[in-house]
Amino acid sequence: MPHYNAYDSFKTKKSIEKKKKAKEKVFKKQNATLDNFIIASCSNYGVVIEVRYNDTYVLYNDKVIIAKLRKDINLVCNQVVFPGDKVDIEKANNTYIIKHLLSRSSLLTRTKKDSTRLNDIGLTKNIAANIDLAVIVVAAKEPPLHPKFIDRYLMILENSKIPAIICLNKCDLKTEEEKKIISRYRDLGIKVIETSTYKNIGINELKSELKKKKAIFVGNSGVGKSSLTNAIMNDNEVKTGHVSDKSKRGRHTTTTSKYYVWKTNSSIIDTPGIRSLDVSSFTPIEIQDYFSEFINWQDKCKFDDCLHFNEPNNSCMVKQGVLSGLISIDRYESYLKIMSTVLDKDYSEILNDIKLELKNKN
Repeated sequence: MPHYNAYDSFKTKKSIEKKKKAKEKVFKKQNATLDNFIIASCSNYGVVIEVRYNDTYVLYNDKVIIAKLRKDINLVCNQVVFPGDKVDIEKANNTYIIKHLLSRSSLLTRTKKDSTRLNDIGLTKNIAANIDLAVIVVAAKEPPLHPKFIDRYLMILENSKIPAIICLNKCDLKTEEEKKIISRYRDLGIKVIETSTYKNIGINELKSELKKKKAIFVGNSGVGKSSLTNAIMNDNEVKTGHVSDKSKRGRHTTTTSKYYVWKTNSSIIDTPGIRSLDVSSFTPIEIQDYFSEFINWQDKCKFDDCLHFNEPNNSCMVKQGVLSGLISIDRYESYLKIMSTVLDKDYSEILNDIKLELKNKN
């Protein structure tokens, strides 16, 4: 009897979509109840450092307290507040109560694709709030460097209006291949800091970049986010993991997002590692805009609605840019893969055609 992936089966997809719509309906009702919960400011607020289901750990008056939502907010804490949130605290009968949530300057979210619970797949997950800078942490080796993951995170962060830099950790293991990949992002004007916690390389440069900012570390499992947090804090309190020899994938050691203060007005949110990023909610036009190197080419395409996908090579100037070597074929492949997810169309023939034409040119 053939084996079928439950998520890929039509019946399961239909069931997931139905449950997703039901949950979205509930979320709309929840948002309505939060209208009088959010305020612009207060004189003495606490900062959420971690949320565990219905317990919120808050840094308040220089100490960590555990707080609950006020009773009329009929929700659990991890549906409402997230690391980095500013909250108005009241003490009643020896219990700390979150009276209000202060307006956010930013909120990082992602669509859940890799959840172990089918009911959660496709739903939006809030990660952290009030972020000044996101650090996309990747490793030169163990786990291997995946530029397509960087591209997806850059899209999500730009959509959330959160500035981003790249941190190449384990830089002492990099080869010419990793140097080539990283240089592409530097050419796009994206700051890249190379670090090694093992050899104490680049830590001071990273500290300088994070000073007086509320930063967040994001990336795959095993790239060294928690090790970097330890190095910046000169501390070993953050549990760190290792990479599986068999799969070359990192193992999850950070299970919830946590907020750390390492200097006055300087903080880091360390997040759990993830293995995939869903960008299927983006429109084709949005995807084009997030590939900044396309901008000078796409206005010259023959067709106004050109998606730089399955149009003829000679009518698409973005493809001509790839063929001339002025646009990275790896970045274009990343674009095709993301676009194929949104359009639900295969891109392999398009890519092979470009590669064949490049081969014939050379």
